[in-house]
Amino acid sequence: MKDDNLLVAPEMKIWLKRGEQGFFGPGTLRLLNLADKHKSIKVACAEMGLSYSKGWKIIDNLEHTLGRKLINRRQGGSHGGSSSLTEFAVQLVERYEVYSKRLNAASEEIFAETFNPDFWV
Repeated sequence: MKDDNLLVAPEMKIWLKRGEQGFFGPGTLRLLNLADKHKSIKVACAEMGLSYSKGWKIIDNLEHTLGRKLINRRQGGSHGGSSSLTEFAVQLVERYEVYSKRLNAASEEIFAETFNPDFWV
């Protein structure tokens, strides 16, 4: 009898890279999504367990790699600062999510064809 919890399944982590260097993957996606949700890099970093400086380093590196601004920054004051995604960043996130979903669906289909259930018996 098979235990469904022990079934083998594929898992893909999709990275975009330029040259040999990966610059955008699941963690970067999460950081941008959380920054968009909270309108704050600081809150996004805290939720991810990242230091604020590390979060900004990731974003700065990403902006440098792409040569495009990703975050609209509003300096703090009496009401505090805020951050929002640029239109390019919104499109990057949306397109990456579509790309990842399609690749994962294709991966599951190919996996099912290649490693049919009888293989594991």
